[in-house]
Amino acid sequence: MRRITVFLAIAAFAISSVSAQDLDKILNDHYKASGQDKMSKVTSVTIKGNISAMGMQMGLTLYQSRPGKLRVEADFAGSKLIQTYNGTTGWTYAPAMGIAQPQQLGADELKSIMKQAEMDSPLWNYKAKGDKVELLGTSDDGSAYKIKVTAPEGDQMTIFINKETSLISKMVSTQNANGMDMEIETEVKDYKDVKGIPVAHYMSSKMGGQVVSTITFESVEYDQKLDASLFEKPVVE
Repeated sequence: MRRITVFLAIAAFAISSVSAQDLDKILNDHYKASGQDKMSKVTSVTIKGNISAMGMQMGLTLYQSRPGKLRVEADFAGSKLIQTYNGTTGWTYAPAMGIAQPQQLGADELKSIMKQAEMDSPLWNYKAKGDKVELLGTSDDGSAYKIKVTAPEGDQMTIFINKETSLISKMVSTQNANGMDMEIETEVKDYKDVKGIPVAHYMSSKMGGQVVSTITFESVEYDQKLDASLFEKPVVE
């Protein structure tokens, strides 16, 4: 019995070692394919595009700046919907939705916007962020690797890495909406080269199997000078 136990322990160690080597190669291939070496040197990103949600199409502008700052502007029902995050605190301002004065984001909203503010791949520098990553195998159709990312606070996300391109093709996470945890599946595609960095120009999000929003990018610009006030509490005009 002892020999069997020792054999099983050795076999388990060997399997985990192979999995770790496979994961390291998948991650390194992903970093190379996504131009992470170039992206790490980018100080800001300005994106213009459109978002389709709730049966409406809206113009969309995103501003990102290191370290971890974000501003999102959408044209909504004749007025602006604005979310900002300065690296510490976030706000929402949406008159058409009854938010006539900027409101500070709650814990769940803040957690979401913090992830959106990251300019790098969600798999980049995961050890420094305290994340744990695990190779789960492949997608049902075998076209992508499945990697589970667990944040220090316990939040989990599954990232699909396309085998041919080594780029992210899908992300699955859980988000709290109206007091309920909902699984969100985001498809990522239509990658285009922007100064040596492949950028997805189309994202589609599903909840409960239904598409709830699609985002298309029309332009992506790097290293524009962005005023720090963009990321502070929105100014009511």
